[in-house]
Amino acid sequence: TNEEPMWAGGDAICVQTGDVLDRGDDELACFRLLATLARQAKKAGGALLLLYGNHESLNAAGLFQYANPGGNTEFDKTIGARIDYNYGSNRWRLQFAGNEPSRWASFEPGGLLAENLLGNMLVACVVGRTVFVHAGLTSSHLRDGNSVDEETGKKKYGGISQLNEEAREWILKAHHGDNNNWGEYNTVEEVIATAQNRAKVASKTMPDCLGGGIGASSPVWMRDYSQPNDKEPKNPKANAMIGMYFLFSLVCRNLQSEFYD
Repeated sequence: TNEEPMWAGGDAICVQTGDVLDRGDDELACFRLLATLARQAKKAGGALLLLYGNHESLNAAGLFQYANPGGNTEFDKTIGARIDYNYGSNRWRLQFAGNEPSRWASFEPGGLLAENLLGNMLVACVVGRTVFVHAGLTSSHLRDGNSVDEETGKKKYGGISQLNEEAREWILKAHHGDNNNWGEYNTVEEVIATAQNRAKVASKTMPDCLGGGIGASSPVWMRDYSQPNDKEPKNPKANAMIGMYFLFSLVCRNLQSEFYD
């Protein structure tokens, strides 16, 4: 059951390819279920791996325009109410200037769920001869180094291990500095400026493997394999890659189902 899930996969490896967030009213419940199954899978000799999707990146940056109202309520009742109780006050919410404080406090870098949840999520992984990623991978993602390719002007991402390490290092650090959990502000303008800076710092420091937005080359944002969604990809290199599936499988969530950005 959802309340008491039981791993039945033995030593199998299951990969969830991202976008648990912004998909309904029970996001925390979904993560709780997945985390429980992951622990059980490990004990059984298997694994359940969670990947970043672009909506996890959006939430980590304080961008909640795709979140469901019911999902925000879930965060407020489950997490926000507990923080209110712990501090004996709701003034900690001021630092988020009314922008879904319970959700933001959970998913921001260095936030409440950074170490135990997001810090264990991956950008991409390899299981056997299959690569799993949310949006896609190209040769540029697998090259060594973090510089820019002189011929194409595109970023060099440094390989799957580097992608995962950069994401983990970023999410574990509170880049905005110390929290103002007692809500000690003098003006409304100061509250708003603090929240704006919080969001700006998160976006500015976000590694390329998670950031960029629609059309970027990031593994969680690229659309080379999925645009247009009802025909063959426009990108000729993507067509060539898809034709090579019999050599090495590439599993992307954006190839498997319709989605909204």
